[in-house]
Amino acid sequence: LIVTGIRLSGRHTTTFPNGLYKLENLFAAAVGAILLVLAYELVRASIPHLDGTLLFSRDPVYALPFFVAAALLGVVLGWVKRRVGRAEGCPSLLADAYFSFADAVALVIIGVALALDIAGVPRVDAMAGLVVAAFVAVVGAWILRGALLDASVSRDFLDRVRRVAEMDPGVRRVVAVDGRNSGAFVFLHVVVEPSTVDLRVAHREARAMQQRLLTAFPNVDSISVEFGEPAGDVSAAVMLTEDGVQVARDFGSAPSVALVELVARDETAPRTQVLPNPARGLTRGGEVNLAVFLGRQGTGVLLMPDRLMDVAARETLAAYAIDVIVSPDVQTLPDAIAALRTRVDRRSS
Repeated sequence: LIVTGIRLSGRHTTTFPNGLYKLENLFAAAVGAILLVLAYELVRASIPHLDGTLLFSRDPVYALPFFVAAALLGVVLGWVKRRVGRAEGCPSLLADAYFSFADAVALVIIGVALALDIAGVPRVDAMAGLVVAAFVAVVGAWILRGALLDASVSRDFLDRVRRVAEMDPGVRRVVAVDGRNSGAFVFLHVVVEPSTVDLRVAHREARAMQQRLLTAFPNVDSISVEFGEPAGDVSAAVMLTEDGVQVARDFGSAPSVALVELVARDETAPRTQVLPNPARGLTRGGEVNLAVFLGRQGTGVLLMPDRLMDVAARETLAAYAIDVIVSPDVQTLPDAIAALRTRVDRRSS
């Protein structure tokens, strides 16, 4: 069953182009079902002999070493299968590992019953059969449940995927990572905030990130990438004067611009980067050029003490979905960060 399940699970057909990976879970479920049937048959065989009429063994002294050796073999087989099953992410092999452990425990119980039979304890054979049946039924139900519900991916694995994705140069921030199992393979869904607003470049970077993740995690079958941004987070811009602290009242002629990254529900100091105004000194179209620069930086909010008068610059900012907030009371960069923090907390509540 296990060999068949593993071989079939790797096939791709026209009806199932994503593969038959779930077959491996179904074969693992078959192992659990077999154990439940076995437990039922053990009960049927044991109950009629509770009166002690069944002869357990004609020569229990010589039979006892066989059960001990078989139990040790079951433990060794179960340990090896579990180690390989975990390394390969193979649910059917893991199910068979616990099948071997169940064999080992059942043989130990039978060995104890043999020893008691040698000591002359009556009806121990049937009672041992009922104990073995109860244990096998529990293991079978546990395997069956795990095989049918094996769809979630461990949090540790998702955290490792997140760390690798965050190292990608085309990703500003990883918003979310989730996934599901299908047999030995994993299907991932990654939501990222790209480092560029150019969709062609962002899609190219996303495809490169997919290949890097597939190389880093060989048991991942496919990765879907979605562009998004964290709910409540703000990427803001504040124009500054020469001292780098006071907020400039003019948009186009300000000497520098502060790019501020605020994370929702994070009271630590925001990441702030002060850059020279790339449009300063331009005689024509300076404010429009600055608006384009902020848009390409992924800015979501522009905080100004006065209303922006340049119509073309306002339209460019709107095209890049940049909200312009006018706050006359903001005089310094710390004041601006405090005002932005209030906005972030309001959006995330």
